[in-house]
Amino acid sequence: MLRCTQSHLGERGRLVMAENRGNEMRLVRIEDLRHCLIAAFERLELPREDAEQVAEILLDSELRGHESHGVHLLGFLADAYRGGMNPRPRIRVLRETEGALLLDGDRSHVVGAVRAMRWCIERSRERKGMAVAGVRNSQPIVLGFYSRMAAEAGLIGFACANAAIPMVAPPGGRTPTFGTNPFAYAIPAGRYPPVVLDVATTTGAAFKVRLAAQRNRPVPEGMILDREGRPTTDPNEFVRGGLMAPLGSPAAPHKGFGLALVIDALAGVLTGAAFARDFASEPATAGNATFWALDVEAFLPREEFLARMEAQIDQVKAGERMAGVDELFVPGERGHRRYHELTTRGTAPLSATIWDALTKACASLSISPPPALAPEPQRPDSGLA
Repeated sequence: MLRCTQSHLGERGRLVMAENRGNEMRLVRIEDLRHCLIAAFERLELPREDAEQVAEILLDSELRGHESHGVHLLGFLADAYRGGMNPRPRIRVLRETEGALLLDGDRSHVVGAVRAMRWCIERSRERKGMAVAGVRNSQPIVLGFYSRMAAEAGLIGFACANAAIPMVAPPGGRTPTFGTNPFAYAIPAGRYPPVVLDVATTTGAAFKVRLAAQRNRPVPEGMILDREGRPTTDPNEFVRGGLMAPLGSPAAPHKGFGLALVIDALAGVLTGAAFARDFASEPATAGNATFWALDVEAFLPREEFLARMEAQIDQVKAGERMAGVDELFVPGERGHRRYHELTTRGTAPLSATIWDALTKACASLSISPPPALAPEPQRPDSGLA
């Protein structure tokens, strides 16, 4: 019997689903998965609109191939809401000027961040310029989602957050001081999908390490350190109190650490919220974030800007390729292609580890997981299994 494996974009940029008898996949309808997530968050007492918003972000990440930040997070978020996160926050405006906004997210996930970026989009359009918003006590989860909100509205978007769990030490040190502190840019690109760069200031995401630990698989060299600051590939060393390696490790860890410090300053220091090791003494505090949106017409007519972005990407794609490489990609393109193919098809494959995490989270909330479908026969003409 054919088993559906984790779909991925190969060198041809096409979605491939191959046989893999060692790691059985579950195929689910996207709408069933969406309804399951919404029901889970409603069970956690989120209002319907907020439940739909959080579910959409997890689903969007899953469909773009970022499983460490997709439906796998349902159990993590359920524990967070049980542990002090607020399912019904009262988002408050702390300060507002013509071009800047500061919100208190009231220990929320997502909803304060969405409100902040929507404000940036509306205000930057009104002003034909830039608008900036900071949010205290609201964990945004997947920053590329928010920056892409701006790009899909024809603007350049930026988002950054200081994570609530310190796990990065300064080069030469052993004391965790900063989180993975990710940031994301999104730029509209005319006939191309938006360019979306969403990266941590570490060599990888902490959730990817935790997934590797669950699968009992090593992580790539240079990704993590043990609690003594020594390089290791054993993800369990990280789970037991190890460290994430800064971006640029091992040759230039000061680059990633410097970026983490800057993001911490923008998201935590500037907003008047927790920063650096403050989180260790405030365990109930969510992360903090800063967002901005820029209307490109402050610099160039929109069509001229988009044409120039298309020309830039054309140059990337027209470059010489190494042997065995069929196509060159820009940031976000692979995820966009996967998202489009899966949503067109209407189904999504979930790896065995993700399915296990999802079903356990559903059981803990006394709801049913989405029904798994029988694998469909391969259709060679579509590039999909």
